[in-house]
Amino acid sequence: MHSHLLPEMDDGSKSVEQSLELIDKLRAQGVKKLCFTPHFYTNEESINSFLARREESVNKLLPHIPDDVEVCIGAEVYVTRYLFNNKDLSGICYGDSRYILCEFPFDSHFSDHTMDYIYRLRGNYSLKPVLTHIERYRHLMEDEGLVEDLLDEDMIIQTNVGAFRGFSQKRRLLKYIKRGYIDIVGTDCHSATRGNPDEYMTTINLIKEKCGQEFVDHIIKTSEEIFSPIKR
Repeated sequence: MHSHLLPEMDDGSKSVEQSLELIDKLRAQGVKKLCFTPHFYTNEESINSFLARREESVNKLLPHIPDDVEVCIGAEVYVTRYLFNNKDLSGICYGDSRYILCEFPFDSHFSDHTMDYIYRLRGNYSLKPVLTHIERYRHLMEDEGLVEDLLDEDMIIQTNVGAFRGFSQKRRLLKYIKRGYIDIVGTDCHSATRGNPDEYMTTINLIKEKCGQEFVDHIIKTSEEIFSPIKR
């Protein structure tokens, strides 16, 4: 649900060959549906420029994607005030869905300023925000009330498989999963060492063992809802 596998787009894959190697690592674990979500820094680039670059990258990679793999094209959108200068944000959503993967400053308190951005995405654009890698927001990891405020606004919350390495953070994330705070899981794969794709099934199995199959089912169901509207 979160990867940087499109070549030459950002700080992720540097070539088609590297992208295919990383995709093969995920396929080896049974992953056959992939979301490509390159960084879109709205304070640095126009949406038209980003979409043009992304289209070029997609056209390089897609002819080489294995036949048994489905892909969904999206973006990891760094939300700033400049984003709202655009009338149409559909091109940076997951495929043809209304879900949009959002990143905020990691020191955000999710106060009125940030929440206003979320309200505008929902109210002005009829989008469904997905918060990327919750573990990187210190205030969300320390204050469950803030997380519940986001859930009250129908925010979908994502975590990275690499976040389950450290004992303390792993324990907190498993607690959040049991409480229904986390909806989808992604690798945030940039390379073989950053967002290691080999950790995907290890993390899914950990969630199953510590939280139960019903929580894995919830993650899969939510992922399918986001993924399913893609064009074939």
